[in-house]
Amino acid sequence: MKKHFSKFNENHKFIIMCCFIFAGILMSSNEAKAYIFEEESTDMHVQEMNNSDKHDVIRDLKAERTVGAKQLEPVYTDEAQLTTLVYMAFMWSPQPMVLPKPELPAKRVIDPADPAMPVLAPRSEQILETQKVTATGYTAGVESTGKTPKHPQYGITYSGVKVRRDKETVSTIAADPKLFPMGSILYIPGYGYGIVADTGSAIKGNKIDLYFPTTKQVYKEWGKKDIEVQVIKQGAGKCTEQMLAELSKAIDVYKTVPDSWLDKAI
Repeated sequence: MKKHFSKFNENHKFIIMCCFIFAGILMSSNEAKAYIFEEESTDMHVQEMNNSDKHDVIRDLKAERTVGAKQLEPVYTDEAQLTTLVYMAFMWSPQPMVLPKPELPAKRVIDPADPAMPVLAPRSEQILETQKVTATGYTAGVESTGKTPKHPQYGITYSGVKVRRDKETVSTIAADPKLFPMGSILYIPGYGYGIVADTGSAIKGNKIDLYFPTTKQVYKEWGKKDIEVQVIKQGAGKCTEQMLAELSKAIDVYKTVPDSWLDKAI
């Protein structure tokens, strides 16, 4: 009986030991699987963290680039922006933009009747009056005055000055002193400036004589014309060589009669 009981106990011990061994194997297997799962989870978490870090790094780099780009953007001044807007307006305007032409003071031109005249016509504010006259040409010779070059008064006008013809300054002319007193300054289109220094028996009323050195010039350059002359200075009844010299010098400088000279008493 004892032998049988002892054998039974040994069998139970063996079974119990096998159960413990089996339980130990199962526990070891579960722990290994748990370790592997935890390790894989850790790896995946690390990978996710790495991916997240990479995204953060990329996002940070993009942000830095954006900030850097903003910092590198050129700063335009108000003047530059205005210039750009004007340029774009010109480029994109449906109709061409026409800028108004600045108004310039009117230039006084040489009298159109004779483009070769080297003097300028008087300004409108300088003209005292305009007279319609019949203008003829004359010389200092026998055909006009009855005097020869040997005559002591040859070429001497009624006022005492010597006759002269100068397109670039002033010439002597003959007129009726009742209409144009001695020393009066006229502008004759196509002839130039003339100062009344002579008279004539045939020069009465609205008639004037313009001096030319030769009869050939009288016929070629003038002849007889009905024109309008512009009076810019009323004479005081005399004309001298000094007056002629001063007037000639002034016109030579200004190409017209200056206001300062017209203001002087003649």
